[in-house]
Formats: sequence, C-alpha cells, structure tokens
Amino acid sequence: MSSFFTLPASQRKRKREDRAAAPASKKRGVAASDDAASKDERRARLRDQSISGSESDEDDDVVESVESGEEEESSSESEEGETAAERRLKLAERYLENLKDEVDEYGFDAAEIDRDLIAERLKEDVDESKGRLYRQIASQLSFSTASHSFFRADTQSTTSVAVHPPYVYTVSKDRTLIKWELVKPSPVGASAAQDANGASKRPPRPQRKKPKNIKFVKGLQKASESDEKQGHTGNILTVAVSPSGKFVATGGADKKLIIWDAETLTPMKTFTQHRDAVSGLAFVRHISSSSTGEQLFSGSFDRTIKTWSLSSGGHAYVETLFGHQDNVASIAAMTTDQCISVGARDRTARLWKVVDETQLVFRGGASKNAPYHEHNIDCIAPIPPHHFVTGSDSGSISLWSIHKKKPLYTIPLAHGLDPLPPLDQLSPEVDEKTAAHNSRHLRRQPRWITALATLPGTDIVLSGSWDGWIRAWRVSEDKKMIYPLGPVGAGSTSLAPASSPPSLQLKQSLHFDAAGDSDAMEVDRSSQTEKNDKSDGPDEPEPLLKGVINDIAVFERRPESSKPGQSLHLDSSRSKKNKNKNKSAADAGPEPRGLCIIAALGKEHRFGRWKCFANNNYDGPTSQGRNGAVVFEVSFTDDVQAEKAQEEGQNGTKMNGTT
Repeated sequence: MSSFFTLPASQRKRKREDRAAAPASKKRGVAASDDAASKDERRARLRDQSISGSESDEDDDVVESVESGEEEESSSESEEGETAAERRLKLAERYLENLKDEVDEYGFDAAEIDRDLIAERLKEDVDESKGRLYRQIASQLSFSTASHSFFRADTQSTTSVAVHPPYVYTVSKDRTLIKWELVKPSPVGASAAQDANGASKRPPRPQRKKPKNIKFVKGLQKASESDEKQGHTGNILTVAVSPSGKFVATGGADKKLIIWDAETLTPMKTFTQHRDAVSGLAFVRHISSSSTGEQLFSGSFDRTIKTWSLSSGGHAYVETLFGHQDNVASIAAMTTDQCISVGARDRTARLWKVVDETQLVFRGGASKNAPYHEHNIDCIAPIPPHHFVTGSDSGSISLWSIHKKKPLYTIPLAHGLDPLPPLDQLSPEVDEKTAAHNSRHLRRQPRWITALATLPGTDIVLSGSWDGWIRAWRVSEDKKMIYPLGPVGAGSTSLAPASSPPSLQLKQSLHFDAAGDSDAMEVDRSSQTEKNDKSDGPDEPEPLLKGVINDIAVFERRPESSKPGQSLHLDSSRSKKNKNKNKSAADAGPEPRGLCIIAALGKEHRFGRWKCFANNNYDGPTSQGRNGAVVFEVSFTDDVQAEKAQEEGQNGTKMNGTT
C-alpha cells in the first residue's frame, strides 16, 4: 500500500492548486501594450479634468464619459479659453463669498475661535517639548531691568524649588515643604483711573509682590489613606512637581522618596528603595500616550537612578539604572523614557534610554589647557531633544550634543573667582612679609556652578553660584556656542553691555584679575587685599543675592497661561468690539509677558555645610547670607519701552496740569 510518505523522493511532489489565470505578460502580445497605453491615456485625461476644478456633478459626468471612451463636445466648448488656474481662482472667490454671507447671517462664535487658538498653542507646546520648535527670545528680554522680590519662612537653607504656575514649592534643611502662590505682575500700561481733565481720581493701590504662603508641612504627617505617619526625618534635598500639578515629590538625606498630594500637601506614598540620600528628582514634561501615569526619575548618592510611575490609581517603582561611579549629583528629564544625569567626581554625564536599555557616556575634565581642572560635574540642564548643558566645580559651563562625546563649547570661570582672604587668615605669622612669602603660591579659586536651568524650546540658559547673581546666557541658533547676557536684575550698571561683542562680554563678566594670580602680590599684598575686600572689579555692582543659589526654576509667562482656566485674549480689533463687555480688563492693559525666575537661596550648599562669602569679602562668617528664595520678573524689551513711554507721558500730563 503506497502513500505520500512511502513514495520515492523523485515522485514525492504535490500538485499545485488551481489558481486564477495570471495576467497577460507585458513582454509579449500587442494587446497588453495597447491596454496599458489606453489606461495611461485615461489616467492623464482624468488628472487634467481633476486639475480643472470643475463642480462635482460636472466632474462625475466627465469621469463617466472618459471611462466609457466617449467625448463630450459641449463641456470643452463651454470651457474654451479658460485655464486651470483661472478655474481655481474662480472657485476660491466663490468660496469666500459664501463664507462671508454665512458670517453676515449667523455671525461668528468667539468661544470656537478661542478653542482654535488654544489648540494651536497646545500644538506649539508639543513642538517645543520635542525640539521641533526653537525660538530665539533671549535677545528680546530685558534681564538687567528685571524686578525682584524676596520671600522666606522661618526655615534653614532652602535647598530646592519647583514651579507649576501659579504655585511654587520650596524645601529646606529643616524638613519643611512649603507651597506658595505667585503674584501675577501688573499689566503693561496699568495706571490709576483718571477723570476727563487727566487728574487721578484715586491713588493706585500698592500691589503685593511677594508670593503668598498657602500651606506648609514639617516633619511627620498623617497619610491620606491610613493613620500611619509619613514624612522626612532628615534634610530635604530636592523637590519636583508633576506636569499635571497633582503630585509633588521630595527626596531627602533620610533615603526617602515621598509623594505628596499637591492640593493638600498630604503624604500619599513613601518609597525606601534608595540606599542613600536622594539627591535629584525630575518629571517628564509631558505624559506619554502609551503610559497610564506620569514618569519620574530619581538620582541618589547610592550611584543609581530609579524610574517611577505616578497616577491617581497608585504609584509604582519601575526599574533601576546602573552606571555612575560616584554620587548622582543632578538629574533632568530629556524626553519620554530618556533622562540625563551627572556623577559628581566620576566627571561624566550620561544619557539614559530606558526603553532601549542603553546609556551614552560623556566625559569631561580632560582639557589640559584649562586654567582650572574639573574635579566634579555637579549640575545639568536639558535643551531637548539633542543638547544639554553642564556646570562644574571649575566654574565652567559646557554645551553638549548627544551626537558628540566632547563638549561643543565651554565658558570658563562663568561666575568669576573668589577673592583671597586677608593675610591674618591665611598664615599665623605676625610679620606681614613672612606671611606674604608663605602664601605666595596661593591663587584665587573659581566659584563653582551650583545651579543650572533652561527653558526648553528657547535659547535661554540660567546659572547660579555664590557671587550674588543669577547669570543669563544665550545659545546660538546653530546650538554650537553660548554667549553671556549679563546678570539678572543688575539694573543699568550691568557688567557687560548687550551691544558689546561676545568676547568682551565674557571678559567683563568673568572679572578675572591677573594680578591676583601672579607673584607680584608678595610685593604689594596689602593693596591687593583692599581691592579684594571692595570688589572683584571697578564696574561690579553690589551683589544682589547674599547666599548660595541652590536651585533655579523658570517658566514663561504668556497671556493664556497667567492663570489656570483663563481664556485667551483676542487681538486688538476683536478686543475693541468687546470693550463694553470687559471694560475693566481693557483699562488694565494687556497681559504681562516675559519670564518668571525663582531661585532657592541659602547660607549653605544643599549637600553640605560649606561656607558662603556673599559680600565678596571676609569681614564676617556665613551669617551674612540669607535663607529663603527670590522671584525675578523679566519683561520683553518692547514692553519695558512702552511702559517707560507711558510713564513719561503721564509725567508730562502732570506737569502741564500744574503749570
């Protein structure tokens, strides 16, 4: 009995199933070529008819006539002498006329227009976060004329700050978490009400500038879901707020990562997976559509980075990333499932790709010609999607690209050098000549970078140290260089004019005195000490911030983002139509634009009890510094000029009234 399996291999072949007849070969036969030519001819005629842009019913007749192979003499005769462009223009004019008639008959819906504007704004935000939109706004901002306001509570050194407009969250070394409400700056052109003669009816009310303390917690608190007490038992080192504004995360020296309810500041969950102090926290700016929660990255002194998922349904630990050889000093989120970190004394910055389970290592501190060598890289800030900046203990700020292992551009001594202390503090010798001889090899040390911040989607970089200033920097359009813009809030006595070339700005902003590093200070040490006691340079103004800048947060004020839920302002022509409905808003002037910068200030560095010489002298201990925070409101240059022009006009009106 034979079967398929017992037959020889030569006879073991299956019969091919019957299939539909194959199409005619293109190489043989005249019929196939004729059919192809006729098909091409029909397609060309159909394309010509579709370009002509005729009406729908007429197009259907044309298509049917072409498919049947018939020709319509009437349509060609009616369209004789009219091109396709003229036909499209005629249809466009007809569409505009119909749209105009519809608006005249039914009017337009302002709410729908607002929704369209909001949708356009949201699309712009997404483009900024993904790096598709890069705005050059640094040169349009007036950093030197920025207004400032200090605020504080009875706490120790403020270690970190996080912002979710209009709320700010600060943490300090005495285990305190405080929620503040920012004050919206006065609109441009706002003034007191005036009568017909131009005289003021009532004096303007003074506006509150300091943020309002809404709520604070300290130490252990009762959890929201149970009666168990949760909270920090050590210094709180870092804080971050989720993009939705629902959750606040804090990390401290007690190895705890605590999730708080942002509304009530009630502890929701305490994680103890880290084996050392939690030094940095960063939320991904936008929630991924593929995930159900908000992504959080945490860095620790245990040399690891952990990822977390936070949602209203629950909070969960995801995974741990290994690679750093020293404490993770700072961490920032680049995009979804990607973060960047620096490892302090291992002098590396790393880009972590969580999904790919890979990391890119960027090594610093290898420049042999630098006047000061890097020992630590302590700060990092992202410029999505492919760049970031780092700050080190050598006082340098470096611009990096994820496509290159070395920095693209480095600014040395970004915050200058510390002055040398007097001889009686340097040497126990009573004789001044002997003391100067013993300390002749000493040189001034750089002020290291203690805080960095960027505004994603723009060319703005902010840095902080203990020289008394927050300094602004501009990234070039090709993202290959960094230019200084001067200190924030320095007033008219800015260290470097904006019109000067970058090299001169850099030289003026460093305040580097070569005589301080030479052997000549042994000859005239007393005069050098007096010069150091006064200032680093003749043009340097009095320091504004007395303390160490431990952290910086920044966001852009836009008319539609000044207050949550506030509707967009329409253009000037539309606002004139609604003037009677919203007269008070029209009198107040347009919404303020610009940047809001919040900095955490302390007498000590957030990682230790290191001294801060806030006044650039050594007349006293670190008590000269101050604990708290400061808010800067940076306006656009055109708004500042408009406000000055209005003030001059009001002064002229008052003078005319008095005369």
